[in-house]
Amino acid sequence: MNTHFLAAVLSVLAFVTIGPFVKMLSPTLPIPLITFGRAFFGFVFVLLLVKKAHFRVEKFHWNDVQDYAFVGFLLAMTMSLYNYAFTLSPLADVVLLNYAHVFISPVLAWFLLREKIERKTWLYILAGFVGVALVNPFTGQSTEGNFAALGAGLTYALMAVYMRKVDKHHGLGDVAYFLGFATLFLLPFTALTIIPLNVFTYFSWQTILLLAGAGFLSTGLGYFFFNYALEKLHVHVVSTLDLALGTLLGIVLSVYAYHETLSLNVLAGGLIIVLSGVLFVRSQHILDVRLKLPRGKKGIYATAFLSRKTSGKH
Repeated sequence: MNTHFLAAVLSVLAFVTIGPFVKMLSPTLPIPLITFGRAFFGFVFVLLLVKKAHFRVEKFHWNDVQDYAFVGFLLAMTMSLYNYAFTLSPLADVVLLNYAHVFISPVLAWFLLREKIERKTWLYILAGFVGVALVNPFTGQSTEGNFAALGAGLTYALMAVYMRKVDKHHGLGDVAYFLGFATLFLLPFTALTIIPLNVFTYFSWQTILLLAGAGFLSTGLGYFFFNYALEKLHVHVVSTLDLALGTLLGIVLSVYAYHETLSLNVLAGGLIIVLSGVLFVRSQHILDVRLKLPRGKKGIYATAFLSRKTSGKH
């Protein structure tokens, strides 16, 4: 198997572990601490990768601070809402509703950036929203959890549109900046959560290992494989694989690992979301956000940290 295609598959496998990690940790740790741990350990992991792989960390420019900070803020919001949703709603519902960002992003780009959208693309977008409507965030195990999943999709879409607007071309080192700012934004909420309580009651070696695993695997390693895959593969190929395989794995985990019941409307909506999403990302990739990494002295290859079609990379 092509190593870059394998990396794309591994990135999906890494991102799909977000839900299971949150469900294992949430009975023991408060959600703000789980989210902070994911961001912090992911930040540490990416820093180690940047140094180990000899990737060039872009020289820090104060003019970029606002961009890094705003992306980090949206990333922190996305991770918080996504993690919170998993504690309330079935895993499949969260995954499917979160994929609304695939269809929200181009609408935001059309409205805020005046980007043109072809007529057939509007049909795909409409079909995607029909799928989300069938999943129905107003019903299910938790309306609050469903809306948190939709909120995570919205903040992710805003992040993608903003990345497109500023049109930055950064290296993998900037991923560390994004995660670093996300960690800083999450720190106060984490402190307010644990300061009034005995922090030592939260931790055991098992919870520490699970928290580190969530950061290293679902965040750090996921983005590493995602970037490596995009060295050779087109963005829409990786995104299509993510949409289809991520949804399938989410449903399988929901049913067989957590014994959650899938209603007919969730299955029908999920099928429509996957089919319309696959057709959509194959037709065009409106919001590809590419980051450039050096590859020795012989050339430059394009890669990406964020695209509007990434799932769970939350």
